[in-house]
Formats: sequence, structure tokens, C-alpha cells
Amino acid sequence: MSGVYIQGIVDNIKNDSTPYMPVVEAITNSIDSIEKSERTDGRIDIYLDRAQALIPDEEQQDVLTVRVVDNGVGFNDDNRKSFDTLYSPQKKEIGGKGFGRFFYLKHFSQVFVKSVYERDDGKFAQRSFEFGRQYDVVVGEKVEDTAAKETGSEVVLKNLKQGKYDKDPEIFAHRLMEKLLSYFVDQTYICPTIVLHDEDALPRPLVLNSLIGSDSDSLIQLKKEDKFEVNGVTFGYKMFKLLHPRNQKSRIFLTARNQAVTDTSLDTYVPEFASDFVEKVGSGEQKKERNYIVRFYIQGDYLNQNVTAERDNFNFGLDKDAVYPVSIKDIEVKTAEIAKEEFSEQVTVRLQKKKAKILQYAEQNVWYKPYIDELDYTNIKVNLSEAEIEGILHSAKFKKDLDIKARIQRITSEQNYSSAHEAAENIIKEAKTTSVSDLAHYVAFRKSILELFKTTVRLTEEGSYESEQAVHDLIFPTKTDSEETPYDGHNLWILDERLTFTQYISSDKNLYKGKNRDRPDIAAFYHEVAYRETNESYSPISIFEFKKPGRYDFVNPSSTENPFEQIKRYVSAIKNGELKSIDGLEIQVGTNTPFYGYIVADADKHIREWLTMQDFSPLPDGQGWFYRHKEMNLYVEYITWSKLIRDAEIRHRKFFELLGVA
Repeated sequence: MSGVYIQGIVDNIKNDSTPYMPVVEAITNSIDSIEKSERTDGRIDIYLDRAQALIPDEEQQDVLTVRVVDNGVGFNDDNRKSFDTLYSPQKKEIGGKGFGRFFYLKHFSQVFVKSVYERDDGKFAQRSFEFGRQYDVVVGEKVEDTAAKETGSEVVLKNLKQGKYDKDPEIFAHRLMEKLLSYFVDQTYICPTIVLHDEDALPRPLVLNSLIGSDSDSLIQLKKEDKFEVNGVTFGYKMFKLLHPRNQKSRIFLTARNQAVTDTSLDTYVPEFASDFVEKVGSGEQKKERNYIVRFYIQGDYLNQNVTAERDNFNFGLDKDAVYPVSIKDIEVKTAEIAKEEFSEQVTVRLQKKKAKILQYAEQNVWYKPYIDELDYTNIKVNLSEAEIEGILHSAKFKKDLDIKARIQRITSEQNYSSAHEAAENIIKEAKTTSVSDLAHYVAFRKSILELFKTTVRLTEEGSYESEQAVHDLIFPTKTDSEETPYDGHNLWILDERLTFTQYISSDKNLYKGKNRDRPDIAAFYHEVAYRETNESYSPISIFEFKKPGRYDFVNPSSTENPFEQIKRYVSAIKNGELKSIDGLEIQVGTNTPFYGYIVADADKHIREWLTMQDFSPLPDGQGWFYRHKEMNLYVEYITWSKLIRDAEIRHRKFFELLGVA
């Protein structure tokens, strides 16, 4: 071979290859060579050479060199020519790509080959060479007569330079067998005996073939073998259990002529197989947990007959126009059904955990609760992140909303909203968020409340405004709290959607200890959702002050109803321990407790000048202003009634449109 820079090929091999790959490549080449010899006593010996210990009895040293010896046909002229050819077609009929040997140089500094083969004249010869790194694959080749009477080859992978092997030789053997399991699927095929030698760590050689056991101590266990049919075609399978799988997944392998051709992760069809299973073994102090995965290897005449020449796919998986009785997916789906049945207990436990996690998220985000029953949990992956749960529930909501849109339009057309008060009262009694029809009523209720609210803050025919209490009561009844007024008896969502789920709200009630002093229009102590779950100093506190629409005298120097000063007094009182909590105890606050003040009132020229003098900064729409009091950790926002209504409508507009009540 010429004109190809070998080191360049090696450097371009993906970095995710492991140092086990070149050893597996050498073993599979040996198996091919033994098959060509047609001998029934095929044997492959693997020798591990470790670094020399600097101190006697020191712990096991790293494996540096691996020798693979077989009794196959050897490097005859044809094999030598193939080795010297990039992407050699010699093994095409058995799935060889003519590239795998380059993994040798990816992980080892030097590669030596020594082989005895039979010449055409019946005599034996020995060929030896080194794997080159520049423009010649075969370097320093020697061919000479030999007195040997048996063919075979030795590949020396010397001085590991990239990656690291497990020091335990049994784990080393286990890693190799994970890659070689396809040779143990077909009962009519006898795999050559593969033996691992490690003089520094093994008291006796380890036969890899014997690693496949049926007892609980075997690292690789053959758990079941059986047959199944798909559309009249029969397949056989072997199910292996692999302990200590690291980051591997349970998989389905379709094989042909003793080689794995395609593989698919089992969680493609059964999400509960996405991660390792865990089992408990032993008892008492010896009891421990260990991880494992499963592999299904499928074989049969149908697969052997339809494998591609390169053995990298099946013909029935390539031609979309051709008609075959069975597809790759058909086989994998049936195998997944078997796997689900075999591990039904584990799958059920994981399915229940998955359901519980989604339900918990829906409890914290109650707007998704009506859509829980729409989910097909069997097709949802496990170990979901909150972002993934959000996406799943949002998708379910979208699909369900499209389905109920027609129903909503019918329901709303049958309702008479001539009296907003009456409509709101009737709808709120029936409002429930756990069914489609009740959700429609609830949305219609919000629509009617907003219409009523706009009417309340407008000038009446007599040229006056409704009282401050009338506006206040529509949002939350005065002289009450959230223990007296249940969740569905207030409309705090007009101010802020988060206030719907607060733990405790006081409306125009005295919270002071002893004397009856100022009363905040609304004081909200947030639930965890938004945000005071308990009486803890880190939870924020919000205070609202309302002023009757059209009223502007509250900022006069002589007024005692200046809302800005009122809010600051409430904050100071809370900080000084003058206010009682829900249960009568002192409200827990700290130096970093956040306070949010909201003033809802109209704004004429006089008010705007006053806001400027108080260092309030205007919002872009000119209908709101904000102020930050750093010392008190207080954020105050001044909102006009028109802005409050407009913002509430904007928040709901798309929802109303999608549900047909816009």
C-alpha cells in the first residue's frame, strides 16, 4: 500500500474508542482465522504483561502489553496482502471492514506480528513484521522456513499509550466477553476456547468461555433462551444479564452468522430500561447492592439469509419499496415485549415512580392537573427533569385544549352574561379544574369578572366612581382573610396570578398587637409556589394599597392616607415585631427578607409630579412607576387602574382565545 499516511488515519479515529477495542479486534481476527482452518480444537490465548512493581508485594500494576496467540491458518500470502491493504475486501463476506487493525496503533506504541503458515508446497514458513506508522503497513518483514508443524499467529500489542485497563483480570476478561457475546448465541456454533493468562494476578489461566454462567456470582449470566415468532417467521434469542455495566444500557442485538449486526437500546421501546437495574444480594452484614443490565441477542435463518454483504445491516431494513414479512422494528418490538414481561416487577416500580414525579410536579403547578389523565405513561422516559415534565404536560394541555375548543364555544354561547354579578356567582359555584367542562366554566368566570371589574372602575352615569370598598371587595372581601374566604372566593389573580396560591392573605384586617392601628388593604404571605410556605425570614411579604379610582388627594401633605408612607409603616412594623403572624406569633423577618409594595390608584398631573419627587421611576407604558428602598429591602410599584386591567387582559387574552371565550 502506498500514498496513505497511516498515522493520519490513526489520529482521525474517534476518541471514544477504548483500549479493549484493539484486543477484541485481535480476538475476532483470530476467530476468523480458526474458522478458515476448519479445525474443531480452536484456541486463543491472551497474555497480559504488567509494569514492573518498584516495591515487592506492591498492589497490582497496570497492564502495558497484550499478546494474542491463536492456532488459526496464520498470515499466509493472502492474509499478509489483506493486512497491507486499507479497507481490504478479503473479509467482506463475514462483515470485516478492513479497518479495525488501525485501533492497534491508536492505543499502543508498537504492534508486532509473528505467524506460522502453510505454503502452497505444503511446507511451513514463519512470517514476522511490525505494524508501520508512516506510509507502509508492513515494516521489517521477515519470511523464513521453520520446523514448526502447526499454523498460528501471535499479535503483540506493546506499551499501552492511551486509556487504561481494569487491574482485576476477571474484570478485564468480563469486558472482552461483553464484546464477544454474539459468538455464543447460535447453539450450532462452537466458539474457539479463549484463555486469559496473567502470571502476576491469576493463580491459573481463566477460560473466558466459562464466564457465561447461570449462578448469581457470574459477571455474565445466561438467564434465558427461547424462541418467538413474528408474522410466521421464527427467531431464537438468548437473554444475558451483565453485572457492573458502568454507563452501558440494556440493548437488543440482531445477529447473523455469529456477529452482531444491529443493536438498539431497549428504552427505545420500554423507557423503564433507560438505566441500570439494582438487585440486593447476600444477607446481614454481607448484604449489598449491585447494578446490572440485560442484553437480548436475536438469531435465526431469516437474519442469516438477509444480512448485507458487509454485515452492517439487513436487506429488509434498506429497501423501503420492497415487501418483507418482518422488519427490524417488528423484531425489536417483539423482543421489547418479552423484556417487559421478564422484568415486569421492576418496570412497574419504575412506572409508578415516574407517575408520582409527574403528579408531584402537577400539584406544584396546578394548571396542569386537568391534563394528567391524558398522559400515556408507558411512552414517557424515566428520570425526567422538571423541564422535560413541563414539556410533556404542556404538550398534553395543547392537545386537549384543541379537542375541547369546540365544546367551550358551545358552552359560552349558551350562557347569559347580561348580569356580570349573577354570571360570576353561578360560574364560581361550578368551577372545578379537574374536568374539561368545569375548566371552561372557570375561564368564562374569569372573563366575566374582568368585564365587571372594568365597569366598576369606570365613571357611572351620575358622573362618579364606585367606592374604594366596591373595588376592593371584588378583588378580595374587606375585613376578611384567606381562612375565612376560601380559594375560589377571591380574585387576586387580577393583581398577580401568583397570589392565587398564597398560604395566607389578610384583607383590611388589623395585624398589630394590641392597639387598632393602620390596616393594610391586602397583606400576602406567600406559599412556596409564590412563595411563603412557612413563617420563615427568607419568604417574601407583599402589601397592597388601593385608592378609589378618580381620587388624588391622598398625597397632600396633610393626608394620613399616603399609600407610600402607609406601606413603609407596615414594613417597619413587621421588622420591629409589632405585627402578629397567622398563628399569633411574631412574623419572622431578617435583614434580607424581601418586601413588595403595590399601590393601585389613578394618576393625574399632580400625582405624576409627586411620584417624581419621591424618586419613582416610570415604566415604559407611562402607566406605572417603581421605587427601590434599599435600606428596607422594599420594592414599591405604583400601578394605575387602567394598567391593572390591561395587564390582566393581556395575561389572559391567549388563554381566552384558545378556549373560545375571547
